[in-house]
Parts: sequence; C-alpha cells; structure tokens
Amino acid sequence: MTILIHMHTTHAPRSWRSSLSALAIGLSVASLCLLSLSIHAAETKAPLKALFVTGGGYHDYKKLAPFLTSNLAQIVNVTFDVKFGLEALRDPKFAENYDAVVYDMCDDEAPDEVLENALQATRKGKPAVMIHCAVHAFRRSSKIREWETCCGMRSKVHDPFGPFTVTKLDEKSPITKQFPDNWKTPGDELYQTISIDPQSHQLLKAKSPKDGREHIVCWTYEYGQGRVFATTLGHDLKTASAPEYLRLLANGLLWANSKLTPDGQPMAGYGPLAAAP
Repeated sequence: MTILIHMHTTHAPRSWRSSLSALAIGLSVASLCLLSLSIHAAETKAPLKALFVTGGGYHDYKKLAPFLTSNLAQIVNVTFDVKFGLEALRDPKFAENYDAVVYDMCDDEAPDEVLENALQATRKGKPAVMIHCAVHAFRRSSKIREWETCCGMRSKVHDPFGPFTVTKLDEKSPITKQFPDNWKTPGDELYQTISIDPQSHQLLKAKSPKDGREHIVCWTYEYGQGRVFATTLGHDLKTASAPEYLRLLANGLLWANSKLTPDGQPMAGYGPLAAAP
C-alpha cells in the first residue's frame, strides 16, 4: 500500500508545515500497520479439525487423550474433538466434518457396521493416524484382517514393558528428518511385527531387548484414497511426554493431511499460531 501526499507548503506557516509533516508520518505508519495485518491474515489458516477417538482397556486414556491433544495443538494449528468409545463411529458420515481421524484406542471388538464406517472413511480419502494399540485393536472382530490392512501392518503381541532404542530407517523422510538417531524410550511396549504391507513405507524400527528381533514401530501407508500414519509407540506418558515423540505425531498428522513440507516443517499457517501483531 502506497500513500502519496503532494501539497504546496513553501509559503505555509511553520506550524502548518509541522502539522502536515506529522500527518504524513502518521498516515505512513497507519499504512504499514494495515499492510502487516493483511500479511498476517493471509498467512493465518483455519486450523485442521481432527476427531480423536479413544478409550478401551489396558491403557490410561483419561490421562493420555488430554495430554496428547493439548500438546499437539501447541505444535500444529489443529483443534481436536475427543470422543471416548466407539459410539462416534456409528454414523456412516461420522468423519465428514473433520480433516482427519486419530485412533488411539484399545477395544478388542466392535460391531461390523461400526468398523466398516471407520474403514470406509479412510478408503474414501479421510486421513488417519493410528497410535499404539489402534494397531492391535478389534482382534475379536470378523473384520480384523481388513482393519490390519487399513493399518498397513499385522501385529498381535508385544514384548514386556521396558526401555528400548529406536532407529531411523529413512533419513530423508520429512516425518522423521528431525527425529534423533538411536532415540531411546524410557519405557514402552514393543509391538512384534508379524507382517507389514509391501506398500507401507517404513520409518522407524526397534530391536527387541528380549530376543534381538527387529520390529517396525513407525510407517506410512495409503489405504484406498486415504493417507495413514501409524506408530506402535505410545503406551503411556513415559513415551508420550517426550518432545521427540510429540513432534513425530505432529509430523505424521501434518503428512497425512498433506501439510508437511519436504524439510519436515508445517506448511505456512499450520505451525504454532503466533500472537497477532
């Protein structure tokens, strides 16, 4: 924005000239402020809206869910709608008003129609994030094999809870580019890989302290038209409270929504919101 003021002031009284000079400066400052506000408005994006489905057994989701959602919202421009239990999935259109669905639950079974709604949402292109026991969920469901296909990996059991070291498999992936080499969790459940889909892109692995076998603990996958980010890490706050883990989840969520740059940064408007000027 440019403001030009042209006035004949040669013969004007000095007090007038001072007043006109102050006016010109004031208008210039105002124009800069308006320009700054315009730029800020252009860079600000509406937050991603994610459905966070949680609950089930074996985990303290009453602690995990609020911790993860509140901390992820400080890293990513996202709002979460947290739903405990599978009731939210009973509506075939449950995901329509969301940009992504995050599954952090551990239900052993689900009605076929409920699970089909979740599968169909991803097939049709809704981004999904699978956290920890979501990969083990629905083991008693008749649709378990299709759920495992949606996750991109099969796993049924895990090592005893304890510390283990995580190794990067893809140094160039924007999701794990900033993830430290040989990162060690102070305690988690290492899920044993039965098989992983050949189309899954493997990002992180860990060697079992128990028997030395290696298992994939983080990967991406495409199920139908939907992007899926998955990690088996995150049993409790020993892992979930680590900044490296939170950044991993944040990057996975951004990647699933195509909002992550090749250098592993949120696209403009999708990082932490800065205070307005």
